[in-house]
Amino acid sequence: MGAGISQRRILVVIACFLVAAVVVYRQPDVTPAKKGLSLEKSLAGIDGWRNSGVVPLDTKIVQELKLDDYVNNQFSRGRDRVSLYIGYYLTSKDVGAAHSPLVCFPGQGWLLSKFEEKTVQVGENDISLMTILASTPQKKELLVYWFQAFERTSPSTFWQKIYVLLSKYSRKREDNAFVRVTVPMDEMSEKEAYETGVRFIKAFYPVFLSYVRDGKEGK
Repeated sequence: MGAGISQRRILVVIACFLVAAVVVYRQPDVTPAKKGLSLEKSLAGIDGWRNSGVVPLDTKIVQELKLDDYVNNQFSRGRDRVSLYIGYYLTSKDVGAAHSPLVCFPGQGWLLSKFEEKTVQVGENDISLMTILASTPQKKELLVYWFQAFERTSPSTFWQKIYVLLSKYSRKREDNAFVRVTVPMDEMSEKEAYETGVRFIKAFYPVFLSYVRDGKEGK
């Protein structure tokens, strides 16, 4: 019986490899979507939030990350302040190219702690995201981020890659992005910082999702 079970397991593994090979090597041809506006212009007006303008990234960073578009802006509403970074890609060939905070923040001297996966509901959409507390001796920030795979979200790039592949087959779309909302915690608790981030996300995400969906026919 043990030999029979082992044989069945081997056949299942072989079948999985065959399916994976077909998926990888026979992917449908998809024309990258052309957007009506740049990401920066699309996010210029987020209801109730003042856009302080873009903080340009160094050309070398843009090239290293292989970005098709990006925003790196600061927003405020009353006492609430957040920074928004989005690295956007029109095709799946660079899925995972965006720098995760797990890599870039420690490299800049930040200590990361309190990793938590959470879900934020915005209308009919559930955003699966990660929160991390980032600190140095001088300051502390709450990082709220996720990986976008067309209309779906994930707290990890592993599931982002799977969702992008599914979208490529089912929707003929490969749009994907890394989205990070940073909340400074000058005199603010972690709970207050998270609530600030959620308030911004609920105002921002519908606008961003409209940008993601733009160019559905790839024209």
